[in-house]
Amino acid sequence: MVKNITYSAMLSVIAVLLFTSQMFIPVFGVLISFFSLIPLILVYRLTDMKYFIISTLTSAFLILILNDVFGLIFFSTYLLPPVLSIVYNKKNKIPRIIFFLVPVASSYFMYKSFFNVKIFYYLWPLIGASTFFVVKFYYIKISDLIMKGLKSKGF
Repeated sequence: MVKNITYSAMLSVIAVLLFTSQMFIPVFGVLISFFSLIPLILVYRLTDMKYFIISTLTSAFLILILNDVFGLIFFSTYLLPPVLSIVYNKKNKIPRIIFFLVPVASSYFMYKSFFNVKIFYYLWPLIGASTFFVVKFYYIKISDLIMKGLKSKGF
């Protein structure tokens, strides 16, 4: 139990630090923030769902404190749904559809609120859908590589 708490605490802090880098490193930080949820996937793979939920809520709370509201919206509605669709392994398709539609709606909300450019009017749902699939694919591949490396080290 202590080992699970230690894993979830350390990986939650790493996730928050990676995501908060978007505020301090101008362009490269946004790219780093896309990989900030990989530690949360590792929490799920190293422990169980209870520690994953606690880590996710703790990370979201710390991001709310350290970042602005836009950062929390970006974290919870754009990056978190692909992670939840990876973690959610049930046969029920409705939550998977909801996890897909949230980033699409979030990209449209960000377009309407922050980037209101008429040229991109029809592209924002496409951007949200493609980001969901790309982020989900890379989260799975990178977390599998990390887990393979940890198992080869005898972890």
